[in-house]
Amino acid sequence: MGYEAKYLSEPGAVGLFTRLTRVALLVEAFQHRCLDPFGLLFIDYSVLRVLELVGEPHSMSPSELSEIVVRSSGGMTQILDRLERAGLVARAPDPADRRKVLVALTAKGLRTADAANASYAAERERLLGGLSADEVGQLDEAIQRLLDVMSADALSEAAVALEGG
Repeated sequence: MGYEAKYLSEPGAVGLFTRLTRVALLVEAFQHRCLDPFGLLFIDYSVLRVLELVGEPHSMSPSELSEIVVRSSGGMTQILDRLERAGLVARAPDPADRRKVLVALTAKGLRTADAANASYAAERERLLGGLSADEVGQLDEAIQRLLDVMSADALSEAAVALEGG
């Protein structure tokens, strides 16, 4: 057995995290294949996708976006600056409260989101084509459970940090 096979076959929690890290790296490479042709980072695509999914007028506040895509307000500002320079989103005062700002998809942003979605979906179908619907469901269920556990831990850690340790 080669070193890579040994490394990836360790049992228990150590092996689980090794394999999760490997999957994360492969998913990142997959995302680059799908999104690089559109000049998008995955986080850019995520923001465009969230704005697309909220429906007309495809807008929401930067703080709502940052909560959904799990970014700090400063990180979200950098992402929105990049997307705005590319002409994919526009910021405007909230008509209901002019002290607030809304971020909206532009026509170009909506077209880009649609094209990126199509690319992502086609590549995802190609990649997962060797799995049955049951296998996809089992993987999804297991990953959702792990996500729930890790999200609860992250919330707990954040609460401890806020309390001062």
